[in-house]
Amino acid sequence: MENLKATTTEFLLRESLMDLHKTSKQWVSEVDLWKLELDFFQKLLDSNAKKVTTYKGKKTIGHLQNLITYYQGELLDEFAKAVRKHEKYLNRIITGEINNEESYRVKHDIIDDKISGFRDGFKEYKSELFHFIAELM
Repeated sequence: MENLKATTTEFLLRESLMDLHKTSKQWVSEVDLWKLELDFFQKLLDSNAKKVTTYKGKKTIGHLQNLITYYQGELLDEFAKAVRKHEKYLNRIITGEINNEESYRVKHDIIDDKISGFRDGFKEYKSELFHFIAELM
């Protein structure tokens, strides 16, 4: 008996493939939302950049800008591509084209770890950005 996610690392029951599919769909929605947020953050930085006069402030703007560029230009696209590939693999399992559900579950956990890590980092990014912008006001 394994894989009903509990608060420990122990698993009681395996999550169904449908539950894993729902999680994948949630990831797609999150990636789309993060892209929209990053567009807004870019505009926020652009509109407030002229208020920054100190070296420290300019360094912070550069740091925040570099993260937007990395997130938008690389990381979120990688997530979206990985999830699409993951969903295609699930479809092949469901249609009986392949029979390797365990490999799918392992990959699912890997993607989940990466997205969860980004989710936490993105919260920190937003906190840093909003704190910085609040100081400019």
